[in-house]
Amino acid sequence: MPKQLKLILRETTTGLKPTQKQAAQRERFAQAAKDVAQEMKGTKLKGAARVKAFNAGVSRRLKAR
Repeated sequence: MPKQLKLILRETTTGLKPTQKQAAQRERFAQAAKDVAQEMKGTKLKGAARVKAFNAGVSRRLKAR
């Protein structure tokens, strides 16, 4: 019988807590990323092409706001 590895992950905080400005930017970026992810669901892009298209879409969204 093969040995099984047990992976245990835990969340540890590092550094300082985000400032209000950083928190607002995170929310803005997260919303843009969710919107672009929904748009890209039907695409047949794979690998690096998909990542580049996703990044370009998020960039466009953030610049438009």
